[in-house]
Amino acid sequence: MYVKNKTPFDPAPYAEKVSELMSKMTDEEKVGQLNLISADDDEFAKYNIGYKGKLEDIIEQIRQGKIGGFLMSGYENTKKAQQIAVEESRLGIPLLFGYDVIHGHHTIYPIPLAEAASFDVKLIEECESYAAMDAYSDGINWVYAPMIDLCRDPRWGRVAEGAGEDPLLGSLIAEARVRGFQRVNPNTGKPYVAACFKHYCGYGLSMGGRDYEECEMSERTLFADYMRPYQAAVQAGAMSCMSSFNTLNGEPVSGSRYYLTDVLREKYGFNGFVVSDYDSVKELVNHRVVKDNREAARRAVVAGVDFDMASRTYANNLVELMQEDERVREAVDEAVRRLLSVKFALGLFDDPYNDLDTMENVTVEDFRKKSRQMAREVMVLLKNANKTLPLSMDKKVFLTGPFATTDFELIGTWALYHPGTVPSINCAFLDAGNDIVCVNGCNIDGDDESGFAEAIEASKDCDVIIYVCGEPSGWSGECSNRTNIDLPDIQKKYLRELKKTGKTIVSVVLAGRAMCFKELDELSDAILLAWHPGTEGAYAIHEALYGKFSPSGRLPITFPKTTGQIPTHHAYLAAGRPRENAVFSRYVDESVWPLYPFGYGLSYADISYSEARLEKACLKNGEDAVLHLKVTNSSDIDSSETVLVYFRDVVSTYSTAEKKLCAFERVFVPANTTVDVTIEIPQKRFTMMTPKLEEIIEPGEFLIFVGEDTLSFNIE
Repeated sequence: MYVKNKTPFDPAPYAEKVSELMSKMTDEEKVGQLNLISADDDEFAKYNIGYKGKLEDIIEQIRQGKIGGFLMSGYENTKKAQQIAVEESRLGIPLLFGYDVIHGHHTIYPIPLAEAASFDVKLIEECESYAAMDAYSDGINWVYAPMIDLCRDPRWGRVAEGAGEDPLLGSLIAEARVRGFQRVNPNTGKPYVAACFKHYCGYGLSMGGRDYEECEMSERTLFADYMRPYQAAVQAGAMSCMSSFNTLNGEPVSGSRYYLTDVLREKYGFNGFVVSDYDSVKELVNHRVVKDNREAARRAVVAGVDFDMASRTYANNLVELMQEDERVREAVDEAVRRLLSVKFALGLFDDPYNDLDTMENVTVEDFRKKSRQMAREVMVLLKNANKTLPLSMDKKVFLTGPFATTDFELIGTWALYHPGTVPSINCAFLDAGNDIVCVNGCNIDGDDESGFAEAIEASKDCDVIIYVCGEPSGWSGECSNRTNIDLPDIQKKYLRELKKTGKTIVSVVLAGRAMCFKELDELSDAILLAWHPGTEGAYAIHEALYGKFSPSGRLPITFPKTTGQIPTHHAYLAAGRPRENAVFSRYVDESVWPLYPFGYGLSYADISYSEARLEKACLKNGEDAVLHLKVTNSSDIDSSETVLVYFRDVVSTYSTAEKKLCAFERVFVPANTTVDVTIEIPQKRFTMMTPKLEEIIEPGEFLIFVGEDTLSFNIE
């Protein structure tokens, strides 16, 4: 376990009410609770995606208690549907309204991968609590987030939705995001929304970076690394979990009793409900592990999938199966119990309509301020040759590149787009009073070079070039995978033309993944990685470039030199022929080392560490390590600094990482100041997973790495 808090969702306070309600339910009403359908937000399902029926048919099914929830948002629409369920159905059981609130709702925060670059778990939790309130005001009471899949292959599009490659960082962010989403409204004593961690499990290891593909790994690696964030989400109290599309070690997860019941519930103690991903119950037939939808329903519900999203496989088959298979009846009863427990926990039986009068006094302006605060913290300074940055306002700027004038491409994947609410980068420069010339110069992709000449001519009287490049929002996210994660050729060609001008080039990169851009690194004087920074991202970019703050983001995922280095990550195991030996551990055409490693990030400030020491050189079994050090800012600019602490088990029975993250601390260091930093490192973070999936700590020597220092200690 990596997280400190152990407060899984507890259904016990609602057990008596749930049992009383279930005693009144028919089999049809029970199965209805397990039926989640997708509806059109704009017209409350004039026609909807998951169920090809008309509005009148859906309304009648609500009245009959045959629907347990909708994939839908919109305050008026959800209220209409809820009124039918509560006031016109026999038992008045309220509906769940779920929606993908991946990084904000109306106000968009930076993509989750970018948020991970902040290493600021407190701010991440605050952003999710704001997103929860934003969603609640739109009729939503359940969010399909957080996405917490560990990923070490940035070809996979959904890497944008997670926290990157490291199990500790991913676990602490999973905990923070669950707690943020399920923040209790002090005026009601209930959470605004229920969180749904996803995609359980192993989804981030999709073969070849292809979405929905098979995932294969050793059980030891699975439980030592990839399962950690899910376990953390459970311990943080998540009320629901989404099962994944993929097969894991040969078994479709949405039909796996081992992963959904033996591990998730019995090993990790999860007491909430499991919802399938879209159509994944029906897709068990495509996996060829069942012959038809009827058997898919049987397998999924017995495995532990409680809520069938969109496919209606449960609705069409479970009532009949309950009559003939006692296992199915027991599984349905347990699934209904879990769903009703969450509905009671959310207070839906008392306030089914998301009463806006009970909300805290938080405004859209508050949301936007929080979005900008996060956007500032996610900026990663990748290069700053000769202290090119920060820029001076007296320099005339040539603002160019395919994203210089866009607003949509700033918000990232899985985001609501409201035209006119997201400032573009050129607008941010104009608002700040910059003297700029703005010409895009090239497209995002393709081979059209017709704009090059005009752009180069327009740059002649400018002092500095700011080149806004990268990838659009639609190139990351679900089913948006890439075989080549370099900049598109047209963007590189245009950059070469810009370089010929001899002017200083500052590149600003928009991205939803780790990218390979060796040439960009070679041709740019400075590089600011802005990710897809959200609603307020343009202003944060401008502030970073002009020194309103010092960039403090650190990479949460390794940036390889070439796609051929993938998969790669920082916590690689010790090997018989170490990587430092270039004769044995190498490619014939490239170095083994990445372009930018995990944890990399520069600053405008001059930061140094000193006097690192451990409180004790020998720890008793169960005793935590305590690290002390001084962090000094020798410059005239305030800065935040993320202190990363790694460890190594010097000698172990099984192979362990050369260096593995065991703690981090984000600290604010004012200009020309030294601050004392104390970091507690729970001993459980030094555990090793055995092939029998036992977590153990072997007595012996361990090393701690912080900055340039290496410290030694022993565990008895």
